[in-house]
Amino acid sequence: MSTILKIEHLTKKFRGLTAVNDLSIEMKSRTIHTLIGPNGSGKTTTINMINGVFPPTKGKIYFDGHDVTDLPTWRIARLGVCRTFQNLKLFNTMTVEENLMVGGQMTYADGNIFSFLLNPVKARKEEKLLEEKAHEAMKKLHIEDLAKRKTGGLPYGKLKMVELAKCMMGNPKLMLLDEPAAGLNPSERAEFLEILLQLYEEGMDLFLIEHNMDVVMRISQMITVINFGSKIAEGRPEEIQNHPEVIQAYLGDRYQAQGGNKRC
Repeated sequence: MSTILKIEHLTKKFRGLTAVNDLSIEMKSRTIHTLIGPNGSGKTTTINMINGVFPPTKGKIYFDGHDVTDLPTWRIARLGVCRTFQNLKLFNTMTVEENLMVGGQMTYADGNIFSFLLNPVKARKEEKLLEEKAHEAMKKLHIEDLAKRKTGGLPYGKLKMVELAKCMMGNPKLMLLDEPAAGLNPSERAEFLEILLQLYEEGMDLFLIEHNMDVVMRISQMITVINFGSKIAEGRPEEIQNHPEVIQAYLGDRYQAQGGNKRC
């Protein structure tokens, strides 16, 4: 089985504070891999380094065989990595369709204002393609009826779907998902998880940060646990939920006694 994502001895320091410490993870292709740990343990910082938001202090990052350690976010995105955020990154005054079209600019259009002005025929073709791709993504997530609505007036559960659809506009091989189930009620969470599993079945690999342990144990094939920026355990869900150090540092002593059903 090939490797889709590999990080080696990754370290990130902020003015002497070590947020991530010598972290190594190898994610195999055709995998749903979840990163868990207490608040402040370095999870989001890790994703920020993977998709080029933060440069690592030390270490290497490889995606699909490419060294992406020092690449900017837009180049990593063009290689096939997309990212969703816990704090949604949407334009509230734009429609759902427009938000998705912006998300597809790097993949389906030149994104060059001079090309747009000098070659309006080409620009219109690119705009038409972006519209088509946006409607494909909305159809897949069952939000076509929201196409012309501004995101500023939508409920949170629908905004999560829009954020995911925007990520899909990059035609990714790997999705980085930061707290995808956070803020969703049980029915919304169930619907969202079914969509994630559908995307995985269609060929996308998923790397998640998640706190809801019912979500983690249901969807994950491999779990990495970090605490104070360092890896303390890695394995399949059944191994992690019975791991003594994970129970002590993150899950709590009551988790195992309750049969692994506690939400965190």
